[in-house]
Amino acid sequence: MAKTLKNSFTQAALGSTIWITLLTSVYNSNQAIPFKFIWNIIFIGLLLGLTFGVIYPYLWNYSTFKASLNIFISTIVNSICMFLTVRLYSINLFHLVQPYWIGIVLLTLVGHIIGFYFYSKYQNKQLKKELNQLI
Repeated sequence: MAKTLKNSFTQAALGSTIWITLLTSVYNSNQAIPFKFIWNIIFIGLLLGLTFGVIYPYLWNYSTFKASLNIFISTIVNSICMFLTVRLYSINLFHLVQPYWIGIVLLTLVGHIIGFYFYSKYQNKQLKKELNQLI
């Protein structure tokens, strides 16, 4: 489990760092990027790596919590990660989305509920397939 989570963290952190760097270089190609912003991009990558490479895989693959608790934890972690990421990327953008935080959290909750429905349906099909192969 630890090796899998470590690999997931590395992939998520490196992938998101590269992705954000590419997006920043495309949209801010005419501007000089301050050195502090490079550290912000690294912190964003680490934050996304922790969230989507460690916390999510642990919650959905290894934990024994109830589904409702997994959905609640995922929603809270995702919302915190989202707002911290936006804050690290741009303070102006953070102030723009800040008044809508309740709607964003509720939309994230609905997304996690729908996602869990399809994920559990997919997991059940895979389990059914494996059990039928054993028979």
